Amino acid sequence: YYRFDGSNDFIEIADSAHLSFGDGTNDSPFSMSAWINVEDVSDGFYIINKGIPGSGTHEYLFYLPSGKLTFYAYDQSASAYIGRQYDNVLTSFDGSWIHVAVTYSGSGANSGFKLYLNGVQEDDTDFTNDGSYEAMEADTAAATLGRYDTSYKEGSMADFKIHNLELSATEVK
Repeated sequence: YYRFDGSNDFIEIADSAHLSFGDGTNDSPFSMSAWINVEDVSDGFYIINKGIPGSGTHEYLFYLPSGKLTFYAYDQSASAYIGRQYDNVLTSFDGSWIHVAVTYSGSGANSGFKLYLNGVQEDDTDFTNDGSYEAMEADTAAATLGRYDTSYKEGSMADFKIHNLELSATEVK
């Protein structure tokens, strides 16, 4: 596993077509999962971000803003995003290892996302803005684990995985 200190630790994965799931017109299915351990979940944690630090340009973000499991995909040309959130703060898991996952059908709709906590689907809120989302746009940004833009959070992560298909609930479990 990898321990992030909250001040400057992160893992960077160089840009690759295997890390982009949209072409500006259509999205493709994918799934991501990881084991995470966060001492203070309410402080948040960044699982993966694909974007250019300091630019506001990104493709997607899987994270725990204020302790709520969230994934969103961003359509840069429309300044629009879609995704899902589990509206409960995960403070009961402070200091414990939990398995988190997101699956996406590639539909271009909030309903295409499913969030899982310890093998159970737990998404209950659309995470969207007023823009007109069409699809993510593949950019040249690296993907980072443990960092968003220039912000870092403390915690640990193990067994991070990306799949180029939408896993079933059974496969996630």
